[in-house]
Amino acid sequence: MNEVTPEQVRQFLLRRYADHIQGKGLYPANVPDTFDFFLEGAVDSLGILEMVTAVEHEFRVELDMASLDAERMTILGPLSQHVAQRANLQGQTQKAAQDERS
Repeated sequence: MNEVTPEQVRQFLLRRYADHIQGKGLYPANVPDTFDFFLEGAVDSLGILEMVTAVEHEFRVELDMASLDAERMTILGPLSQHVAQRANLQGQTQKAAQDERS
């Protein structure tokens, strides 16, 4: 199992929304962790669900959005951290279950 890092999640999101980010005159490499995809217009309320689904698919993780403050779920840094933590926790849980079966 490969560990998921916040930087991997960050890069995925920046690639996914690169057109919008560049349309704002920003370079993806310079986007701060405080960038809010919702407030900046990159996603609307439906887009939030699409963003979460895309992240879950890309990193093979089931996100528990209830454990992430709703006001922070569209902010680059906190979302990247949350996804990485959940992916790694789920990976450890799955590995432990496999070890028990072996």
